[in-house]
Amino acid sequence: MLATSIYAMGKWADGKILSKKCWALLRENRYFLWFPVIGFALALIPIIILGGGALALAIGDMPIGAIIVAALALIFINFAFTISGAAIVSAVDQELAGRNASVGYGFGKAFGRLGPLLVWSVIRAVVSALLGLLRGNGNGASAVAGNILASIGAAAWSIVTFFVTPYIMLKGESAVPALKKSVGMVKEKWGTQVTGGVRIGLSLLVLVVPAVLLIVAGIVLAGGVGASASLGIILVTLGVILMVVSVLLGTTLQAIFSVALFRFSTGEGTFGSFTAQELQSVLTKK
Repeated sequence: MLATSIYAMGKWADGKILSKKCWALLRENRYFLWFPVIGFALALIPIIILGGGALALAIGDMPIGAIIVAALALIFINFAFTISGAAIVSAVDQELAGRNASVGYGFGKAFGRLGPLLVWSVIRAVVSALLGLLRGNGNGASAVAGNILASIGAAAWSIVTFFVTPYIMLKGESAVPALKKSVGMVKEKWGTQVTGGVRIGLSLLVLVVPAVLLIVAGIVLAGGVGASASLGIILVTLGVILMVVSVLLGTTLQAIFSVALFRFSTGEGTFGSFTAQELQSVLTKK
């Protein structure tokens, strides 16, 4: 029991070191943050055009057309974020290998793999839609069970697909083989992403917790009148900004972590300042 506790503490400590090194690489290459920002900007295009079209069709009592256009919107929104995620993976890989990269370099590599990335976006969109259907909108016991199952499914999906983008961008795999290999790697080395990923997530709580508190307080105050309502709007705005910043940072740090772990897991040694001991600490063979 004591040995297990000591081992767990050691893994947690290594996860802390990994998290710090991800932050350090981000500080050295702050241009990494432009990738999720550009991804969000690209996602606005299908949101405005296709999302608006779906809404217009729904209002015009054309539900089938609305569903089709909404499905296309979901695919292209995923495509926008998939492209930006692929771009940052390429740039991070270059930087970890000691070669300079840039925003243009990352997106250049991503645009060279549009086919596999589009297929992967379709797969992601389908899974997102299925999980959304599982959640439902009811209030009964079945709705609660559906929400729980959907949450578990989303968490499992995020873990088993952790290496899909690196496989597509760094190994030249197509979407389906990349998905199969990502699932296989996670099965082989269970524990991947947990220690380092949890530490990265916890390190962002310093932004997430205040953001949630500001949004909640702002909503409460916004229900008032005069200065109270104005203050509420300001607090909600500040909270949303903090939340967006935390999402941008989390997306970037996860990309850094995934590339370093991917290269090590595929037997290519260590990259950058990450050591074999640190990376091995988050890999646990079944």
